[in-house]
Amino acid sequence: MKRALTTDRRWRHILRVVDETLEDYLTGLVALRRGGVADLKRKLTEGDVRDRLDLEQKQPSPRNAPASTGRHPRTPRRRLRG
Repeated sequence: MKRALTTDRRWRHILRVVDETLEDYLTGLVALRRGGVADLKRKLTEGDVRDRLDLEQKQPSPRNAPASTGRHPRTPRRRLRG
């Protein structure tokens, strides 16, 4: 019976540590998200962020760009003697 109580106490301790760790992790994520949102708002008010449509008009994306017709220059392979 004593062994069962000890095991139960250990599991409760483990669960408490896991709960505390998860709470700290989530608190950190919230702080990180708030910082990211604040940074994005600052960039938007300062005009540092360009409009996505503006970027797409100036530079074609790789999938919209025409395919290359030329081959990449390579050194010729040597034939093995044998």
